[in-house]
Amino acid sequence: MKMLINTRKKCFHFSLVNFTKFSFRRYAKTVKTVDNKYTSTILLPQTKFPTRMDSDKRIEMDNYLTEKCGFMDLYNWQRENLTGPDFILHDGPPYANGVPHIGHALNKILKDITNRSRIIKGQRVHYIPGWDCHGLPIELKALASSNEEISNLKPQKIRQCARKYAEEAIKKQREVFMSWGIMADWKDSNCYFTNTESYMANQLRQFINLYEKNLIFRDFKPVYWSPSSKTALAESELEYNEQHKSKTAVIRLELVELSEKLKILEGCKLYALTWTTTPWTLVANQALAYANDISYCIAHDSHNNHYILAEDLLNNIIEKVGPLIPILTINGTDLMECKYAHPITGRKMPILPANHVNNKSGTGLVHTAGAHGTDDFLVCLVHNIPVLSLVDEDGRYTTEAGNDFAGLEVLNEGNEAVLKYIGNNVLHTDQFLHSYPYDWRTKKPVISRASFQWFINTQQIKEKALDALKNMPVYPKIREASGINALVQQILQRPYWCISRQRSWGTPIPVLYHKDSGDVVTNRAFIERLCYLLERDGSDCWWNLSVEKLVGKKLLEELNLDANKLEKGKDIMDIWFDSGISWSAVLPEGQQADLYLEGTDQFNGWFQSSLITSVALRGIAPFKSVFVHGFTVDGKGQKMSKSLGNVVDPIEIVMGGKNKKSKPAYGIDTLRWWVASHGVQHNQISITNNILKDSAESVQKIRMILRFLLGVLHPYNVSNEETTADYSVLDKYMLHKLYHYNKKIQHYYDIYEHHNVCKTIINFIANDVSAIYCHLVKDTLYCEKVTSPHRIGAINIIGEILSVLTRSIAPIIPHLAEEVWLHHPENLASVPLHHSIHTLPNVWDAPEVEKVIEAALYIKRCVNTTTNDNTLLFDAIVTVDSQQFSALTPLHFDTVSSTSELCNILQVSSVTLLQDPKFITPIVELKKIEHSLCKRCRKYPEESSGNLCVRCKTVIDVSLHS
Repeated sequence: MKMLINTRKKCFHFSLVNFTKFSFRRYAKTVKTVDNKYTSTILLPQTKFPTRMDSDKRIEMDNYLTEKCGFMDLYNWQRENLTGPDFILHDGPPYANGVPHIGHALNKILKDITNRSRIIKGQRVHYIPGWDCHGLPIELKALASSNEEISNLKPQKIRQCARKYAEEAIKKQREVFMSWGIMADWKDSNCYFTNTESYMANQLRQFINLYEKNLIFRDFKPVYWSPSSKTALAESELEYNEQHKSKTAVIRLELVELSEKLKILEGCKLYALTWTTTPWTLVANQALAYANDISYCIAHDSHNNHYILAEDLLNNIIEKVGPLIPILTINGTDLMECKYAHPITGRKMPILPANHVNNKSGTGLVHTAGAHGTDDFLVCLVHNIPVLSLVDEDGRYTTEAGNDFAGLEVLNEGNEAVLKYIGNNVLHTDQFLHSYPYDWRTKKPVISRASFQWFINTQQIKEKALDALKNMPVYPKIREASGINALVQQILQRPYWCISRQRSWGTPIPVLYHKDSGDVVTNRAFIERLCYLLERDGSDCWWNLSVEKLVGKKLLEELNLDANKLEKGKDIMDIWFDSGISWSAVLPEGQQADLYLEGTDQFNGWFQSSLITSVALRGIAPFKSVFVHGFTVDGKGQKMSKSLGNVVDPIEIVMGGKNKKSKPAYGIDTLRWWVASHGVQHNQISITNNILKDSAESVQKIRMILRFLLGVLHPYNVSNEETTADYSVLDKYMLHKLYHYNKKIQHYYDIYEHHNVCKTIINFIANDVSAIYCHLVKDTLYCEKVTSPHRIGAINIIGEILSVLTRSIAPIIPHLAEEVWLHHPENLASVPLHHSIHTLPNVWDAPEVEKVIEAALYIKRCVNTTTNDNTLLFDAIVTVDSQQFSALTPLHFDTVSSTSELCNILQVSSVTLLQDPKFITPIVELKKIEHSLCKRCRKYPEESSGNLCVRCKTVIDVSLHS
């Protein structure tokens, strides 16, 4: 048969889906075709490495590997045995709250893959795991288990309960993290906890450092306030409810003093119209704001009431309140001298210019309550108006609000009470669906409320922080632009950072107040005294000791203070400040972390708080680069929650459910493979039963090729005769492919594209290792004599494949890698894989060899396209042009040969290689052989007497003589 090959024909490909066919079973079947009397002479793979494991065996093996194969000791081993410079990954502390969930698995495993990928190439790693131990969620969980009335509990009792809860949560989380193979020194002394005395002492010192730089200050400002938590919140502690409904109202405010321009309307009922989504704040109204550059109109209704509003918004207001007829246009500046009657008290109030007023919505006149909004506060500040706060920490009106409102909860009761009180001055009400901030812990709405709080002046830090972000790498690269922009926008939009919280479970803000004046007392000497007391008396000393004992008699005298006239502050620090200064407690002196690795929400949280504090205190970012991962969702893209019943438990993935048939124990490697192959490229990371099954199947396929490689390395008994390896061109080609595979894998690890690592591993196994090399050397491995230089060469290559391949998977699936290494015939001392360093020599890089083999593989595709029969039953006549002939001659020295490398690669009985410059595309002609295949190797390389080929007859004869 003769055929001109179409180069667009489907390329030769060996799918990994069919890899099990290339397993021991396949070779067992092959041997069955061999004459029985020669079966024992075939050198088949042999290993005790199991093909697969059931759930119980999987759990048992994972536990054994974790405990016995250096997992616990690896961190300290690499610190002692590897060299720097260190790769520093600073661990963003998980919250010490509850059992580990799938988000923990995603984050911790991504970090561990990153660290292990450095160690496996011989670089030392610096990684200190930590926990965020303070904060409201822990406090609430701890108090929920208390039998006492919460309002009666003293801070010491609250702290005792919270500490116990955090310790129990840390213990559970640490055990699970260790079981996942997360590499670290997990002893308390080598982890960091934000509630320990040493950590708190460092935090107090950083506080005073910022205070002395005038970057920390106390002020009476509106902040986000959570009535449900009774504490101030930072922007990072909010989540926005897109379905929130607010009651809105169009309110009229009667003018009682007119500017010169408006005196022509004296005697008329003249009102300013304002629109608000927070009617409850009208009790604390302090001004009405307008814009100088807006055109306003005066329009009257059918009752001859006259209204002032933005001209561009007239039609919008008409839709709400009914017909209005405009009679006069004025400038914003014409309102400057006007005053109106307060809607509740009737007192004269000013109408003032403000930059935040626009004519895009509302009425163009903005009701201003300095205690309940940043823009409102700034208006009061500019015009020296003392801010009026009439809402307490429970979100209820104080007695100063008057008898009609005192004690009412402002968000619901307050709205209704105010609108009822105003009565006829309410022209329209409606329900407004919009995004509204909620407390991310209690899931209840917050308010803006003025109170005395401690702030970091981020305005002074912004420029340096933004400079630190210039050219900052963000991984994966698909999120680099959006990631930096997200962080930049967060920095730009933050005028100050409220760091005080009105709770008990945390690090105290280390200040005293004069009882009479409220003036603040704190300095470095006082802070150092507190740090000493923390170490001596424990983390509750602030609450346990009196002012006199906290300050000490000596310091009281030096500062000329009377302890009886001082009181302790009751605020604690924001937990984002707790964790934000972790770099100062964990990183080596003066150094930056090479990487911070967290979820996308941390642009608004830990990334930002760490950046602000580090820039403020030492002028540089705490990180050189940032890795950002997404969040886990179910198969429908829904966020996981217990109420939806779609939570996937990572512990159950590893250990299996009660019913192992429906919920099998997939093992740690399957969990880790899912993280690596899915945890990088998507913002929403799906996890379903089918995805887990696919991950388990990928791990199993890797297991099968590793088992085969181990089997090939079985040390058959050999004589003492000295032999040297003879490496074929195919062997050298495989080394070349290994060299570039290793470089590609390391590149993907270095840029944190773990999903591409997974793809590269699978493709390399399926094609280069399985379909090409192992398939083509099986005859050499099985049928050559044990001491054959060709076989020894192939065995050496198999050993290199196993070594490189096992190391390439080790960062992702270390349990399988270590299990393989335990079964390695040469690892008689059971040395852990990660303790053995392996570098690839540059001489493996042989592009000239690649050209030769690629030319042969191209001809092989031509052969396979020519026939569907067993190609070993054919002699091949190949005609090529001069260039191709030159490329193929290193594989085929004679014109006709049945033993050349080209013959083996093409898997035909013999090859006749002809040169014809006329043929740009090779011509392949196959002729069926007229003789029988060898009874031992099932090939027909050379004819000999009997049923064996010359090679097999020689091997058998040597065997008989020995």
